[in-house]
Amino acid sequence: MSSRGSEIVENGTDRRVAISAYWGELKEALDPVSLAYTRFAAVWHETDGERIVSGYAFGDRGIASLLNQAGHAFRRSPDPQAVEQIYRDIRRRQQEQDWTTRMRFPLRTPFRNPWKTLGEGWYALRSQPNFPMHLTIVRKSAWFLWLEHAAVCENEAELAACLDQAKKAHRLRELTPASLSMPL
Repeated sequence: MSSRGSEIVENGTDRRVAISAYWGELKEALDPVSLAYTRFAAVWHETDGERIVSGYAFGDRGIASLLNQAGHAFRRSPDPQAVEQIYRDIRRRQQEQDWTTRMRFPLRTPFRNPWKTLGEGWYALRSQPNFPMHLTIVRKSAWFLWLEHAAVCENEAELAACLDQAKKAHRLRELTPASLSMPL
């Protein structure tokens, strides 16, 4: 049995479960890749009160592609807060992933400019002087260069919180601010 936007399925226990399929959009949300405020849309299903996100996109072209792939099975969400909650959850998970992702740069990187002129230590790199921006916490040793943490900061408070978190996690007194205008 099927209708536009919802479907009844058997779940194997002779209990019928209603699945509702929705989409919603925000007029202005931060795209963490481009650092631009743009439209955001998500498509999701709700089953027995549980929300399962099927996809999301930023910008007009991404949203058009998302809705084209979703087809006509989705209807606009009656809850205007649902897409806001989805966006906040995606951003929270992205921030957690950025904080825990750690990688070593290629072996020659510490011996190239500008890294070869910098001493061993911890560095905080800003992608640009204004907000929003990407913040990268880098540790340089004699032979290696490590990306320890990354974050998207929308304001001064988020920047300060990320720097404080890095200081506490690694028992640092200070992080050296470095304005390096080169790709890592």
